[in-house]
Amino acid sequence: MKPPEFHYPPYMTKLKRGGPAVTHPKDAGLVIAYTGLSRESRVVELGSGSGFMTCQMARIAKEVVTYEKRAEFQEIAKTNVKKAGLENVEFRLRDIFDGIDEQDESFDLVYEDIPEAEKTLDMAYKALKKGGYLVGHCLQSEQAKALHLAAKKMFSDVFTLEGSIREYEAREFGFRPMHFGLTYTAYMVFARK
Repeated sequence: MKPPEFHYPPYMTKLKRGGPAVTHPKDAGLVIAYTGLSRESRVVELGSGSGFMTCQMARIAKEVVTYEKRAEFQEIAKTNVKKAGLENVEFRLRDIFDGIDEQDESFDLVYEDIPEAEKTLDMAYKALKKGGYLVGHCLQSEQAKALHLAAKKMFSDVFTLEGSIREYEAREFGFRPMHFGLTYTAYMVFARK
């Protein structure tokens, strides 16, 4: 059986995988669509990982400041940002539980792909401008629930989504879903300041 085709845009096929998980375009699309990420947006990313999401946001946003606590992951992310030809990303090597520098209420989006994201809400809130969004990429339902419930205490318009992709095959005598697809990858928790 052939694994599913992810249909990455050409620039993403050049990016290095390995180590941290990647954020697929289907999840990035939810973030972009529901937050209104634009060319004027300023983003703080908590958890650079492989840099796949960093690249997807930086291709649109004015600026991305990204934190990663593991040097080996940050090197993968830096390599991927360079391969993507992006120059609007600033890297910080730090455990975000030690705090972030961006506390001036001037950012449009705080994107989190870390365990225990619910423990970062105070700093995320202080980074965001009025109307800005917090988005948590949560791999486990318990993680999503903890973030969702904690965010409801501070933020408005809190909701959780997950996106599934189901590709179709077209044949002369039939049009039907393929046997494999990119279904669950993560829960996406959204909260607006």
